[in-house]
Amino acid sequence: MESCDGCKGADQCSGMQMHEVLVRVNDLYAQGMTDKFDILFALGEDGEAAFESHANRMGERCWTKAALLAIVDLVGRMGQEGVVPDKLGNEVREVVRTARDAFHHFPWQVDALVEHAPALYDLIVEKSANPQLCDRLSRRAFTTICKNVVFNR
Repeated sequence: MESCDGCKGADQCSGMQMHEVLVRVNDLYAQGMTDKFDILFALGEDGEAAFESHANRMGERCWTKAALLAIVDLVGRMGQEGVVPDKLGNEVREVVRTARDAFHHFPWQVDALVEHAPALYDLIVEKSANPQLCDRLSRRAFTTICKNVVFNR
């Protein structure tokens, strides 16, 4: 991910703050809520307050960082939900694809998912609640999944 060192808001990174909201956006989208206004309303006062305080300061780089960090959290938490080893690749692909679709209203660079896939994998390994998840999913496999999702393969 691009460094926030040159950003005016680096000490209170909006991308870092908004990634948690994007995880909730993804969860609502995955449950079948696809209208952006319904999602915003369902986020409640906390989500609305986050949008009001951060969204106006965020550029494409910030939204991209928020989306990528949200994907890291979403894949990393798969370790908490007993994943069947034979279906792991398909389940990771579905999580990444759902996130891509859930975040389509936000101005993030989807292709950054491919560029940063190896670094995202390292973050997933670091944050995953289940170390077996990354034992079964290699960096190369995760990068391939990201490429396939971005390029609709």
